[in-house]
Amino acid sequence: MAAGGTASAAASEVVRDVVNAAVASVAAKQQQTEVVSAASAAAIKETASEAAQRLRGELGQDSRIVCILGGTSFQGAESEALVRAIAAKLGTAMGPKAKFVTGGMAGVQETFAKQCGDGSKVLNLLPVGQSSGFGRGTDINAGADLEERKAIFGLIGDVYITVEGGPGVSQEARAACAREAFVLPLIRTGGASEGMFNFPPKAVERPQWIKEEQWSLLKNKSAPVGEAAAVVADIVEMLVLPP
Repeated sequence: MAAGGTASAAASEVVRDVVNAAVASVAAKQQQTEVVSAASAAAIKETASEAAQRLRGELGQDSRIVCILGGTSFQGAESEALVRAIAAKLGTAMGPKAKFVTGGMAGVQETFAKQCGDGSKVLNLLPVGQSSGFGRGTDINAGADLEERKAIFGLIGDVYITVEGGPGVSQEARAACAREAFVLPLIRTGGASEGMFNFPPKAVERPQWIKEEQWSLLKNKSAPVGEAAAVVADIVEMLVLPP
C-alpha cells in the first residue's frame, strides 16, 4: 500500500505539473494576444501621415523606399515578364539602403516580391490583421482597411514604379506626385501607367535628365523586355543611390 500510495502521489504531481504548464502557456499566449491587439488598435487609430512617419522610422530614416504599383492581374502579353526582369535587376543593383515596398496584392506586386532577390529587401504593406501569403519579403501593417492602406502607401515612397493598373493605381500615383515623389510609369504596359484613369499627366512626360532613347524603351511595346528592365534599374539607381 505504501508503494502504491507513493506511485499515486508521484502521478498526481506529474499531472499537476502538466496542468500548471498548460495554464502558464495559455496565459502567455493570452498576454501575447493582448499585446498584439493593443498594437493593432494603436495602428488603426493612426492617421495616414502618422502611420507613414512611423513606418519610415521603422524602415530607417536614411533608407530609400521604392514602391511597386500595379494591377492584381496581368493584362498585357509581356507585362509579367517585364516585372520579373525588373525585380531581378533591382534586387541585385541596389545597395543596402534601398527597400522595396508592395501593397501585398496579387499580380504585379506578388510577382515583383517573389522575383526580387532573396526577398530580404522586400516589405509588403497591408491593413492591420492581414497578411500577403507571398512567402517572400516581410509583411508590415498599417491602416484599418484597404483605403487607409492606400493612403499610407502613397506617403511612404521616394520612388513609385507603376505597371498597368486601374483607378486604384492612379489614386496612389496621384498621392505620390502631390508630395513630389518620383513616379516612373511603364507606359508600354497600358492602363493607368499609360495615362488612363486620371493618372497624373506629369508622370507620363519624360524628365529632361532621362534620355530620349531610355524613355522610348518604357513606351515602346515592341522593345526588348531585357533592355527596358535595364533602363528601369538605371533610372531607379540614379534616383536612390548617391553619385
